[in-house]
Amino acid sequence: MSTGGPTLASEYATLSPLQVRIDTHREHSERPDDPVSAVLGALALKGSEALADIGCGDGRFLADLRERGHRGRLVGLDSSAAMVTATAQLPDVRAVLGEAEALPFDDAEFDATTARHMLYHVPDPQRALRELRRVTRPGGRVVVVVNHAGTCARTRQLVLDRAAEHGISPTPGLLNAVDSTTLPDMMGEVFTDLHIRRYDNALVFHTPDPLLRFAEALFSFCGITPDHPHRSAILAALTTDIHTWFTTHPGQPWRDPKGYTVATATVE
Repeated sequence: MSTGGPTLASEYATLSPLQVRIDTHREHSERPDDPVSAVLGALALKGSEALADIGCGDGRFLADLRERGHRGRLVGLDSSAAMVTATAQLPDVRAVLGEAEALPFDDAEFDATTARHMLYHVPDPQRALRELRRVTRPGGRVVVVVNHAGTCARTRQLVLDRAAEHGISPTPGLLNAVDSTTLPDMMGEVFTDLHIRRYDNALVFHTPDPLLRFAEALFSFCGITPDHPHRSAILAALTTDIHTWFTTHPGQPWRDPKGYTVATATVE
């Protein structure tokens, strides 16, 4: 069995897999899926707050805030140089390269902080939560978003089964055990004023090609590096698997349950 594998740095070295996953959730969710609105509802911003988005990715959440007329200072931090470079292109947004467990910010520097779909990548999530609390002023809000356990497990298992045929398994450390089930207790150890809201949904595919694109965008999380010698063979096998499923299930969509939790804490 292979001992190497993808890393968090390699997964987010380019924007392509992330973009495919974002597009898939936008275009193929069973019900309207708008995590940005869910986060904004939890934040209850007035427009002038200083906000830091930790694990900001390419900065699209911050860009959305600006487009909605937010006037306050916006800062995006990410551990990926590619993501920081993308965020730095946004007008009136400061982009910072750094780690969630050691935020390069002063105590109580922000009115609000967000950590959206990133805490399950952090080696020490409890320390990251304490850092979020530290950099948020008393009375400010911290909003954390994580996926349900087993989100899109059906598609991921399809990839895992083909990867295993080539001795590939997920790389330890790329994903930790933080999910909708474990997050409330974790945050309860750091914050006392806590509100939890779950959002349940599913991905639904009516044709093979978008499902195949999404499955390939999960390769790193299943241990398959971009340059793995068997990557093409795995992709070819998955192509056959997916097309065969739709052929043998005429008129049926491929449905894969998913969901996420938005946890909101007010700093005391």
